[in-house]
Amino acid sequence: MASPIVIELPGPIEAAGHDAPRTEGHYYETKIAFQVWNAERQLLVRSASAPDVPFAPLAPGYSDESYEDVPWRVFSLPSGTLWIQVAEHSDIRTELSEKLAYAAAEPLVIGIPVLLVLLGLLIGYGLAPLGKLAQQIEARQADALTPVSLPRVPAEMAPVLDALNGLLGRLTSALERERRFTADAAHELRTPLAGLKVHAQNAARATTPAERQASIDRMLVALDRTIHLAEQMLAFSRASTSAAPEHKPVSLRQLAVEAIEALQARIGAQGLKATVICTPADSTAVVQGDRQKLASLIGNLLDNAVRYAPDGSAIDVVLREEHGAVTLEVADEGPGIPEELRARVFESYYRIPGSTGGGSGLGLAIVREVARAHGAAVEIRDGRGGKGTAVLVTFPSH
Repeated sequence: MASPIVIELPGPIEAAGHDAPRTEGHYYETKIAFQVWNAERQLLVRSASAPDVPFAPLAPGYSDESYEDVPWRVFSLPSGTLWIQVAEHSDIRTELSEKLAYAAAEPLVIGIPVLLVLLGLLIGYGLAPLGKLAQQIEARQADALTPVSLPRVPAEMAPVLDALNGLLGRLTSALERERRFTADAAHELRTPLAGLKVHAQNAARATTPAERQASIDRMLVALDRTIHLAEQMLAFSRASTSAAPEHKPVSLRQLAVEAIEALQARIGAQGLKATVICTPADSTAVVQGDRQKLASLIGNLLDNAVRYAPDGSAIDVVLREEHGAVTLEVADEGPGIPEELRARVFESYYRIPGSTGGGSGLGLAIVREVARAHGAAVEIRDGRGGKGTAVLVTFPSH
């Protein structure tokens, strides 16, 4: 058997500066070896760093071998009738792994502190408007409800600022409503309270039992009107609140029957005929809403009808249900409302000039507010045959 060809290295190579170019070769040449074997397992060519025996069994693929107690990573590859084995010293793999680890870690070691500083600056810049908002809110007086404005509002903070200004707007409306209620109450109650005082003084100065009783009777009538006015004012205040009504099924037919029963004394005294008519006949006219507020709506419509209906006339409460929508109509045979005043009668405390019903001017205003809270529409028309008044409230389908 012929001796194998041995490729000699030029000489020892210093370890310093592994990757520096040299004329005598590369540092890793002593740690890399190869062998070429024929089919008869005869060694044909090898490097000087390779042994005379196979690095590994002649089988294709990778394997971990040890030669003279030195670990090697060996790759075997058949090529025609030849076998080629290439081996790499484990020192090289360890060194390359360390270099790769250093190369990956060095940017992180330098970059992470820089990144943290940049993140701190960006977060501080982004949260600066939030700090200014907190300062503005803290510096405000309790009655300062004007919208909050900032010189710079990030897109992420804009919804928060809009929601805050919306809340301030609602608070402004609520406080204005309370101030208006207080002012209206003081104004509207001044006259009946003054009348009560006069009647009380007359009763105190009366010289006969008949005069005293007449003054007491007038005082009781004035007191009833004052109580009714106070109740209407409170009902209007509750109806005007922006809170959404409860969404519970409520039968308008049942509320109409209850309202007629509550007014039965006045209806009987005036000889009126109040009737609830449903279409279809078995309909209960159920809507989704707040039972107390809907009862106030029907009660005020009936109260107005009874107040202005002539003695012996008829009052019809008509409930129509079609395709899920319900229409409530209260019609009387009273003097009616001129067409040019039908929009104004929904204003609070407005009474038609020359009217003799003695109302508070809040009944239809309450009806409008309750209907608005339930998404219903209110309309005033002429009554039956063009006589009297018909008020229609149309509730949407549910």
